[in-house]
Amino acid sequence: MSDFDINNYTYTPLFCEENIWKLINALYMNKIVKPKDVLFIVNKSQSIALYEQKRSIGQQPVIWDYHVVLTAQQESVTVVFDFDSKCDFPVNIKDYFSKTFPDLDNMYETYRPMVKAINAEYFFKHFFSDRSHMKGLIDNDQYPDYEIIRPNSDTSFLMLDNCLDVTMLNKQIILYKPYDYLELNR
Repeated sequence: MSDFDINNYTYTPLFCEENIWKLINALYMNKIVKPKDVLFIVNKSQSIALYEQKRSIGQQPVIWDYHVVLTAQQESVTVVFDFDSKCDFPVNIKDYFSKTFPDLDNMYETYRPMVKAINAEYFFKHFFSDRSHMKGLIDNDQYPDYEIIRPNSDTSFLMLDNCLDVTMLNKQIILYKPYDYLELNR
C-alpha cells in the first residue's frame, strides 16, 4: 500500500463528512487511488459504537452520533480512509472492519451501526454542508477555516440530514449491515 501522510490532508475535528469531501477532492487530483464509496456509519438511535478510534479510552468504543469514512480502490485492494481511527491511513477494508466493528452480535442494538454507502462521485458532486447541525454546540473558532461546501452546478443538493436518514435510499445510496458491505467489497 502506498504511504499517505494524514497530515497532508484537510482535517477539522467533528466535521468528518467535510473531511471526507476534502479528501475525495485531493484524491481525484492526485489519482493515487480511486474513491469508491463514502460510508456514513449510522443507526436509528444516533448512537453508534466504534472501536479503535483516537478518542477511545483503553479498549472502550467511542460513541458517535454518526461517523463518515471513505473507501477507495488502491490497485486491487479496497482500503478505508478514517481520519479518526487508530488504524493505518488508509487501511485494508477487512482489517478496518474487524478492528472497528469487532463484536456486532453481542453489541446492544442501540449502539449497533449500519453502513450507508454513497457513491463517492455522487457525494462529491452533490454534497452540501450548511453546518447547522453544529450551531450552538461548538465555538466559532472550532469550525473549518474554509468556505461551506456546496455543489458547483445546478444539481440537486445532498444535505447532511439526507445522508444520516436511514430511510433515504436510491441507486446511489444503499444501506448495509457492516459485514454485508465488507463481503461485497473485499
